[in-house]
Amino acid sequence: MKRLIIMSLLIGCFQAQAKHRKICLQDALDLKLVKAKAYSLGAYQGSCMTIQIKNLTKDSLIILIEAGRKLNSLDDNYQDILIVKEELLGLRLSEEKSIKIKGYCCQASNRGPFTGLEYGLNKLADTNLVKLANYLNVNSFNQTTEQTAVWAISDNRVTASITEINDSIALPLRHMVASIKREPIPWYKLLTKNFQYSTGQISNYPISLRGKLEYSNEKLNYATLIIVNNKGIWTGQIKSFWLDPSIKNELDLNVSLKGFAKGKYSIQLITNEKQLASRDFEI
Repeated sequence: MKRLIIMSLLIGCFQAQAKHRKICLQDALDLKLVKAKAYSLGAYQGSCMTIQIKNLTKDSLIILIEAGRKLNSLDDNYQDILIVKEELLGLRLSEEKSIKIKGYCCQASNRGPFTGLEYGLNKLADTNLVKLANYLNVNSFNQTTEQTAVWAISDNRVTASITEINDSIALPLRHMVASIKREPIPWYKLLTKNFQYSTGQISNYPISLRGKLEYSNEKLNYATLIIVNNKGIWTGQIKSFWLDPSIKNELDLNVSLKGFAKGKYSIQLITNEKQLASRDFEI
């Protein structure tokens, strides 16, 4: 028992038992108890990787593959993959097995991998990505939503783009990512679309902005809803309409952003006399 306590203190999650050992993949690699390789299954999100592990010991092993490990493409032109779902793999003595792994691209500017592309097992990712991976390990969302959350941290994509058709589902994930990035919770939702070219490159395009714009209007006014870029230049006039007098009313927004370049903007409600409301957003 004393020996087991000493060993657990020395090697973290390692546990020695009479007929098998349960150990984290990182410890197993560091102690040279296993050898392992990772390969792409030809996609950049979801169950897109396989890890092949060989037991080098004369004992049976249970390997814990940790959420938060970043698989490093051996060809730097292709994306690294963040593991977001932990897995257990049992190995008899000298046995070799493969297991599918759930993960997501964490290098949006690189190409999507092809089937059979080899990856290094690397180490755990940075603290923020590990926090997100551990959250996704116990909470399930739409695959595209989870990928967007990873990019929001790994590539500093806009947190507001973490959405679902039923947005109440995505809301806690959006809050979680905003907390990790230490930024305010977005007041709006940014709907986007990914497109992967035949070269493997992935582009992300804005579709629309949704949210609420609070305003007060002292008298009947003819108002215009506009978008202004960070240089104060009008980049879009959405619509004009009559506004009745009201205090702290809300205008529902569903604004097309097709054709807009990435950057910082503000959406403003104005009359000929003054500005009634303004909110900043980013694409």
